[in-house]
Amino acid sequence: MSTGSTSKDADLPYPPAPWHLVGTLYASLWSIPLKDLPLPLPPGTRPLTLYGRTLIGTAWAVYEPPGTLSYDELLVALRVQSDNRTCTYVPLIWVDSPASVAGARAMWGIPKEFASFGKRITDDSFEASAAHGDNVFASLNFRPRVSLPGRWPLRTSIVQAHEEGVRLSRARASARIETGRAEWHFATHSPLRFLGNYTPLLSARLSEIKLTFGL
Repeated sequence: MSTGSTSKDADLPYPPAPWHLVGTLYASLWSIPLKDLPLPLPPGTRPLTLYGRTLIGTAWAVYEPPGTLSYDELLVALRVQSDNRTCTYVPLIWVDSPASVAGARAMWGIPKEFASFGKRITDDSFEASAAHGDNVFASLNFRPRVSLPGRWPLRTSIVQAHEEGVRLSRARASARIETGRAEWHFATHSPLRFLGNYTPLLSARLSEIKLTFGL
């Protein structure tokens, strides 16, 4: 692994930006009342809302060789307005790679935390869990349904609070997309428990992802 800077938090080496990641991502989109959103926002940002509700994205990613790093990841994201620009904000995220934790925190202000992951993957299902020690705090069961033709491009800007101020980075990706059915479960002690009373609006599997992050 090539070595970039060193994280001030963990003193661990990590690859320099940008990161080129490949793998599969299982995502769901939720609509919840803004009053039920318990997440702090970066300075100068506000969530996008419609009739008092905001959209939340949850995603479970499995990044594999030959990408810059290989790791599992669980995250929550939402769209926010920042200086007349619509961006993506990631308030909660867990991975099983110390290098990913160190690099994301130091370079982009993404507050990655370490967790352990279990998963079972077949052609027609994906089952996964995330835990701190023996305490599982989130799990997902995904079953694909309909494949969309071709590859789909994705681009976004990510805004995060950083020790040096608000940090803006960019990402671009392409993937094949299949709609599907996702069953998420969050423990009562989970930071994601605020989603437990809601059902995803839609869910999809993004396969053969080619993601470039930190442009």
